Amino acid sequence: VNAAIVTAGGLCPGLNNVIRELVHSLYYLYGVNKVYGITGGFQGFHKPEYPPTLLTNELVESIHHEGGTILRSSRGGFDIDKILAFLEQYEVNQLYIIGGDGTHRGAYAIHQACMERNLNVAVAGIPKTIDNDVDYIDRSFGFQSAVEAAQ
Repeated sequence: VNAAIVTAGGLCPGLNNVIRELVHSLYYLYGVNKVYGITGGFQGFHKPEYPPTLLTNELVESIHHEGGTILRSSRGGFDIDKILAFLEQYEVNQLYIIGGDGTHRGAYAIHQACMERNLNVAVAGIPKTIDNDVDYIDRSFGFQSAVEAAQ
């Protein structure tokens, strides 16, 4: 099993913590072969200047002490055909998408396209928003920090 992690949208506190714990859990608890970090948001699936990063336990060991996201983030760059081509080329079976409401609409579109093409890819959305505008959750990581900074 191979996995991939992408962060999209704006930055918020805690992104590196989530990436670190995902990588550790995927290797230590689930025994995945590889975890790819998609750099630069959705455009990292297809832009040559954003090659994927092989995420290892050693690489992510102390990233929780850094702000932002080691994967970099951006808005836009969503191209469903190129994303699916990446998933097939790298034999990704699990895709973890960290982002807000727009990012989750993209995650749903990827899930739908994988189902239509009979690709065996589990797509998991991890809500991240400082605006607290993702439906069906009370709050996500990053929200409390934003509220405290605003006060």
